[in-house]
Amino acid sequence: MKKILLPLLVVLLAVSCSPKTTPSAGTKASSAQRTEDIVILYDNDVHCSVDGYAKMAALKAEKQAAGPYVTLVSAGDFVQGGSMGAASKGGYIVTIMNAVGYDYVTLGNHEFDYAIPRLKEITHDLTATVLCCNLIDLKADKRMYKPYEIVDYGGTKVAFIGAATPYSFNSSTPAYFQDEKGNYIYSLCADTYYDTFQNFINDARSQGADFVIALTHLGDDVSYDPINSQELARQTEGIDVILDGHSHSLVPERILTNKAGKPVKYTQTGAHFDNLGVLTIHPDGSIVLEMVPTKDYPKEDARVRAVTDSLKQLYAATGERKIGHSDVMLPAKDEEGDWLVRKYETSLGDFCADAFRATLSAEIGIVGGGSIRNDLPAGDIRFNDIFNVFPFGNEACLAELTGQEILDVLEFGVAAFPTDFGGFPHVSGITFTFDPSIESPVVYDENKSFVKFDGGPRRVSDVKVFNAETGAYEPIDPARTYFVGGPTYLLRDAGDGYEMLKDRGKSTGADDVEMLEVYITNFLHGDISASRYGQSAGRIHQK
Repeated sequence: MKKILLPLLVVLLAVSCSPKTTPSAGTKASSAQRTEDIVILYDNDVHCSVDGYAKMAALKAEKQAAGPYVTLVSAGDFVQGGSMGAASKGGYIVTIMNAVGYDYVTLGNHEFDYAIPRLKEITHDLTATVLCCNLIDLKADKRMYKPYEIVDYGGTKVAFIGAATPYSFNSSTPAYFQDEKGNYIYSLCADTYYDTFQNFINDARSQGADFVIALTHLGDDVSYDPINSQELARQTEGIDVILDGHSHSLVPERILTNKAGKPVKYTQTGAHFDNLGVLTIHPDGSIVLEMVPTKDYPKEDARVRAVTDSLKQLYAATGERKIGHSDVMLPAKDEEGDWLVRKYETSLGDFCADAFRATLSAEIGIVGGGSIRNDLPAGDIRFNDIFNVFPFGNEACLAELTGQEILDVLEFGVAAFPTDFGGFPHVSGITFTFDPSIESPVVYDENKSFVKFDGGPRRVSDVKVFNAETGAYEPIDPARTYFVGGPTYLLRDAGDGYEMLKDRGKSTGADDVEMLEVYITNFLHGDISASRYGQSAGRIHQK
């Protein structure tokens, strides 16, 4: 991977990502004083699935009744992913988590989705301590959150070290991390990630930590992101357990190997509160991991349930408003819960791209698969349903792009295939073919953003644009300018690494979810028909 770094970023990363001290690794202290278990409850990627919080609170109370050493942590992605989170920009979720009583959280990439100022407000209101060793404010030259904290459980010291994924730069909105000139003013230590983490392991061990728990939002998707949990284990020493998130993997327990050849336990709970994670450190030092399926856990905390229900009622008036009716379910995922929209054309992707093209009177509509967050169900469609499809609060945007720029956008959009990619393009008013057997000519920087093409053959061919006057698709003209509609995330903010689109689009001031409502009511007259959206329209052809 070729790396491009701004001079400012290079200088400040060197001084900011590592601790100011030079700690040495310590040795394990005796835990002979402790006779009770240490219990650490954990979740990851809840994504606004708020009904699980009452069960997590009940499990916490149950464990506290059995012993004095209970801690509750989250590995990130809690304030985004559902309409309750989007409507309150995370505020409702923080209120519920405070009622549950979380002790530590780290930041998922979607904690950044409401921009840095809102992140600061959310984390200020959160009673849990935020741990993140790799988020640096470059202007202030300081870490934004505590890198780790050590808890003394009856003589046994456990260090929790938090870290976010550098992929947050692109999976959220890159502009949130930049100044008005496009210079990065925040860093997630992509170039020094493992060294940064190792320094804090050493620091914690030198402070007497008997165990080190990595609370991370990295994921185990090694095919796409080189900075991942398996590499964290492989390139460091001294981590006992990695409590991870980001990839939504269900991993009750996996044994990884660290730099010294020693085992590191690894776990994820899946996503959306499918499971409640339980880590137990017994007095003899052994560590046991357990998954409690949330649907099978019978208890709920009445107080947390009351808080959750009251917030649901506040939101219900907006969420239950009827928009229209759909004859069919438009899928974002397959039956196994894997994303379809991140590498295949789908009827839902067609529908979303059509909405931008029609409502903005554009020639072409385009939206990345990562902006589409939920299926659109069959039956009556309510505001809550379309909000779940577009929960980010992006604005609708218009851009004037040449045919050549559109060709470049499509080429970047299929570069990651067959790996899931949030920027996979769903289109309207245009068709194209791509050949995944051709090695992608895209050159990325260290944040997986577009830099250039290396001059090799391209995957994309046979691109045609719909001519409204003739009613036919015609070959794209590289020299002609086309009007393109889509979300600000893509066309203005260069989301998912589309650097060639930086500041190209102009916001219309209307939310993307509003475009869906207008499209359903004004253009489809309230009826999403099976004849139109029963299956994908065949706009993207794969060789």
